[in-house]
Parts: sequence; C-alpha cells; structure tokens
Amino acid sequence: MKKAKFSEKNLKISAGLPPEARKTLFSMRVLELLSAPSRRKTGVNVSRIAAYAKPGKLIIVPDKVLGAGSLTSKVNVAAVSFSDSARKMIESAGGKAMSLLDAAKSDSTGKDAIIIK
Repeated sequence: MKKAKFSEKNLKISAGLPPEARKTLFSMRVLELLSAPSRRKTGVNVSRIAAYAKPGKLIIVPDKVLGAGSLTSKVNVAAVSFSDSARKMIESAGGKAMSLLDAAKSDSTGKDAIIIK
C-alpha cells in the first residue's frame, strides 16, 4: 500500500483521532479520502447535502462545504472546512456544522454517518 500524503490540515485531523477510532473501517475510508490528490477534491454544495439529509444521520464531507443551494432540514455536517455562507445555512436550518475531528470523537464507528464526496 502506498504511503498516504496529507496536507497540514488533514494531518492534524488524522493525528487527532483516538487510536481506537483509527482502526475502524469507517475512519480508514475517511482518511483514505483525505489523502486523495487535491485535483480529485471538488467541494460539496449545500444543495447536495440536502439531497442526502436523513433524520439522525451525520453527513461526513472529506473536503470543503460550499454555500450554493438551499437547506431546509435539520442536518449535522462534519467537514474539513466550511464557507461562511454554508455554515450560516446549516445553522439557520437548525443543524450543526462541526469539524471531522469533533465528529470522530463523538462517534468513532460511523454507524449513523453518510460520506458525501
């Protein structure tokens, strides 16, 4: 297996994961997506998150969340970063915008999570 190359921001995320969380298949997949080349990362619009929004699910975005579109349902989103407009939309709909590190600490198994890329 090739050694993963991380940016400084993604390295902080992977280093901050608890050791038991790094061993789960879910966390391994998220770390794999974080190590992808930047040309394969495009960002995710809020409208795409709205299409996958389900009650009680956590949406994981291994890239930046952008503010194009609209969001009406309450949704919790964990991502590397958020644009200002995307964070405002998520929070005004009653959801929560959090970092990937915070999401991994609260639910390390990823049982109730959906990955959108």
